[in-house]
Parts: sequence; C-alpha cells; structure tokens
Amino acid sequence: MNRIRATVTGIDRRESLHRVTLTGGNHEFTLLTLELGEEYGIGALVEIHFKSAHVSLAKNISGQVSIANRLEATIVSLREGELLAEIVLESSVGRFFALLTAEAVNRMQLVAGDRVTALLKASDLYLSKAGEL
Repeated sequence: MNRIRATVTGIDRRESLHRVTLTGGNHEFTLLTLELGEEYGIGALVEIHFKSAHVSLAKNISGQVSIANRLEATIVSLREGELLAEIVLESSVGRFFALLTAEAVNRMQLVAGDRVTALLKASDLYLSKAGEL
C-alpha cells in the first residue's frame, strides 16, 4: 500500500459524504469518504493510503481530465511480467508504486526515466492517523 504524509486542510460535509482537502509536501490532494472520525479534523497529521492498482499513469497529458489528484513523477524502474508490470515512481511527495497491465506499458512505451503524471481518484484514497499502519 502506498502512503503519503499529509495535513488535513479542509473538510466539506454534505449529507453523509465528506470531501477532505489535504496538503502533502507542496501538493494538494482531495479525498472522498462516507465516514470521517473526529480525529481527522483540520490540522490533523495523517497518511493518505492508496493501492498500486488504483494508480493510473498518463504520458504527455493534455486537455481536461476529471481526476484532480495528479502527481508529476519519474519512472525509477519497471518490473514487467506476462500480464502486469510494477512501476516504481519518484515524485515531490516521495516514492510510490503503480501496477499496470503489461499491454499498457508496451502501448505507452514506458521506460525508466520517463516523466509521467500519476492520476489518483479521490474515492480511491484512504486516511489513517500518521504512523498508525
């Protein structure tokens, strides 16, 4: 599981849905969740968690995209299997992993050293108190 240390900077509650704004490093993230404990108030130090399989990558992205959570990253390494490829990425908020199909890696012609944009859906992010997991 990937993790990024962040601080809660905003909470918008609408009915049973919470839109949480966080700052990790110099980057802003948005998270959507149905439940949000009182310990996750504004100013709380947290960790954002996300699965490698929930990371999408774009190369030479342009135009409008609905996903707000975007991280510019460099591919450090790729380990390609027959069906899947594990990609190690380095960004301003640290190192994290993406799991893509081998077909996508080949179609995009991804190699170590490429600059890519990692896309993270707000509903695919999870919170924990810093240091809990």
